[in-house]
Amino acid sequence: MELSEAIFGLVHAVRNNMKQEIKLLSIDLAPMHLKSLKVISIIDNCTGQKLADFMGRDKAQINRLIKELVSQELITKIDNENDKRSHLLKLSIKGDKIIELFKTAEKRVFNKMANDISPEKIDDFIQLTQILQSNLNPKSIE
Repeated sequence: MELSEAIFGLVHAVRNNMKQEIKLLSIDLAPMHLKSLKVISIIDNCTGQKLADFMGRDKAQINRLIKELVSQELITKIDNENDKRSHLLKLSIKGDKIIELFKTAEKRVFNKMANDISPEKIDDFIQLTQILQSNLNPKSIE
């Protein structure tokens, strides 16, 4: 098996298992919405620009997404004291509950995936994925 097949197979299996877990939770949100909520929950002082950069999407797409998440009462926009042109994005109580459910589902999938694998092998895998990712990311010129 080649590296590309191994990676694509793993990503596909994780994605399918996550979809099944999310269905069991009866969360009626698109994967992009869930991913956005998760990103907002982990980025300090998250703004639309930070969300766009993290997710690799253009600002217009992210603005539409933010508008949808606000209308669904999953996030709130707060004035950014450091930059009056932007807003800070925070999960609402409803958004927090959904992310907790999502994290639980995620944990079940990853525990299932890591079943019978030693912590040392997991650490090695994490290091290897970080190297692979670093090799793909453009190097900054200093």
